[in-house]
Amino acid sequence: MMKLKKTLSALIATVGLTFASAGHAVIYSDIVMMVDESGSMGTVQANLRNNISTFASILQAGGLDVRFALVGYGSSNYLPRTMTNFTDAAGFATAANGLVASGGTEPGYAAIQFALTSPTLTWRSNAVKNLIIFTDEPSNGDPSGTTQATADAALTTANALFNAVLSGANTIASYDDLYNAHGGNLYDLTQLGSTNQTVVQNFVTAFANSKLQETIDFCTANPTAPECQGGNVPEPGSLALMGLGMAGLAGLRRRTKSGQAQKMVFA
Repeated sequence: MMKLKKTLSALIATVGLTFASAGHAVIYSDIVMMVDESGSMGTVQANLRNNISTFASILQAGGLDVRFALVGYGSSNYLPRTMTNFTDAAGFATAANGLVASGGTEPGYAAIQFALTSPTLTWRSNAVKNLIIFTDEPSNGDPSGTTQATADAALTTANALFNAVLSGANTIASYDDLYNAHGGNLYDLTQLGSTNQTVVQNFVTAFANSKLQETIDFCTANPTAPECQGGNVPEPGSLALMGLGMAGLAGLRRRTKSGQAQKMVFA
């Protein structure tokens, strides 16, 4: 495993140098991670905190200028709260130490709207907006008037991508219309919540590569969008180089071009 990690690190560094030497501009990407703070999420929170640097490195090597913000929701007061404004991976990890796992209400739709409208989060005007929710429960306990429809409207207004790291059929049903409608995918929370660190590291690597490709696909399809004016779309050859050796990883559900989700299992 140590040899494999060294090989992957060298590959990431090589791709990064390829972009620098070729003079490629980057795509700016602002990512808000909305993390459920209910009692069952402690292991997920720790694994996310401990692996955010790997996630960030893959995105950066693939041509993204990326920042991370953290929103917690579902703690004892249950309302969404900003743990950190946009920062780097190290700043995110530090902020994630403040997450708790003690709540019992998970107002995910409110968290989505909060992430997009709160003045505590300063999005870059020329960055692709990415939201990722991590939860094992359907949205519940949302304030009056906050529904899936209002969350969908907020995502549409912001032209934001939305991804969901979930477990449980009812949880998936609560969010599937949102990630299918907003360029995103469904990922398996049980892998991120595993106590087997090989499983966790494999999941994070697959997750990061999928998120990278999704962001690039967005700007390829929307080259005149204000969010895609920060830089040029990376060349496919560089992406292919980064993808070598990254197979055999975590299970995820990815949308097809027609918008229909399918299950992809990496052996």
